[in-house]
Amino acid sequence: MKKFFPIILAAVLCMAACTKNEITVSEMNEITFKTASMLTKAGFTGTAFPTTETFGVYAWTDNTTGPYFMDNEVVSYDAQSDQWKTSTTYYWPKGQSVDFIMFYPARMSGITVEENKITYSNYTVGDTDLMYADKAVAYTDNVNEVSDDTNSARQGVPAIFHHALAKVQVNVKLGYNHKAEDDGTVTDWEVKLNSAKLSGVYKTGDCILSLSDEAATGTVAWNKPTGNVWTSAGEAQDLNDFTEAAVLSTTDNTKALSETFVLPQALTQNGQKIELNITIKTTRNGQLFLTETMDISADLYLATLPSWEMNNSIVYNIVVNPTKSDGNGGQGGGGTPTDPNDPDLSDATIIFDPAVDGWNIIDVGTTLVL
Repeated sequence: MKKFFPIILAAVLCMAACTKNEITVSEMNEITFKTASMLTKAGFTGTAFPTTETFGVYAWTDNTTGPYFMDNEVVSYDAQSDQWKTSTTYYWPKGQSVDFIMFYPARMSGITVEENKITYSNYTVGDTDLMYADKAVAYTDNVNEVSDDTNSARQGVPAIFHHALAKVQVNVKLGYNHKAEDDGTVTDWEVKLNSAKLSGVYKTGDCILSLSDEAATGTVAWNKPTGNVWTSAGEAQDLNDFTEAAVLSTTDNTKALSETFVLPQALTQNGQKIELNITIKTTRNGQLFLTETMDISADLYLATLPSWEMNNSIVYNIVVNPTKSDGNGGQGGGGTPTDPNDPDLSDATIIFDPAVDGWNIIDVGTTLVL
């Protein structure tokens, strides 16, 4: 039987930790790539680029034989030299500047890189992160910077990676599971999550990142599309990695959806939804009293979260209650009672409203002959 119960849903929006790196240049003016955390630079927090991964780079300068100075080179980490290098060695030109655009993963399909534009075309989100770096514009030589860990001079052109996708995670928790009344009635609830999925989610789309014509020297941020979301394409799909039924807890979260990459997209009412199937067992004074299995759902659209934006990590925290009360007597409070073993269920207590219908008065006129 399909029922639609109200469930309480909240979203926690976190800025994803962006990766920071440096492109550095050795004393011999060989262009290399050396990662650095740069966590304290300009108050920025993030993580170092993993040495097990590679990224791609295009570069431009004047007077090259072809259109590129670096043409879709793959940059990988060399442990022996502690440097990130392309397969081909490059040196700084003597008297002209170089622009760099970097992206992850290297040699990916569905991306077109131009001097003032990055285009993702018909890209389908999978299990891989997608990142792009601020454009490094008009660098002519080494940039000296003091390393935080060695206090030595570190030379290089900074490259700051940002996430082109969004991430979503869904947690489910039980609001309350026990209630003892003054009349001696003790009610306990067990709620089992049988299945969970996100429906109406777009996984394929397009995105264009552009630069203003008046790009200055240094690192230049890209202009994102309107609303920081992609243009969705294709049919909406389901996201589902919940494989084993679990009894919900009032203290610990159950992951209905593990952290998953998603296409940045606008959310709509009656569009993207969280859909759960649950079984509620109600016990009164130690005896099983009622068993209900039902479908419940809620919109992922919230007034405070109308879209999944690029570079955002969103966590939905869902509270499921075993009755039609939020455990706070209908007074709000976030949907979770102060004490899950003593909820205020006054707004869901079954009460009666008795009334007696009036008599219908019927006058009968007749003559009795005795």
